[in-house]
Amino acid sequence: MVTEIGFVSLLVAGLGALAGGLVYVAVRISRGNW
Repeated sequence: MVTEIGFVSLLVAGLGALAGGLVYVAVRISRGNW
């Protein structure tokens, strides 16, 4: 059973990874690489 704290931490980790990926793509596009 997943605890509430575990669920929140997992959700934050997922959102953090998603935001990081979007920022990475945005930087690559803005720099014109690939």
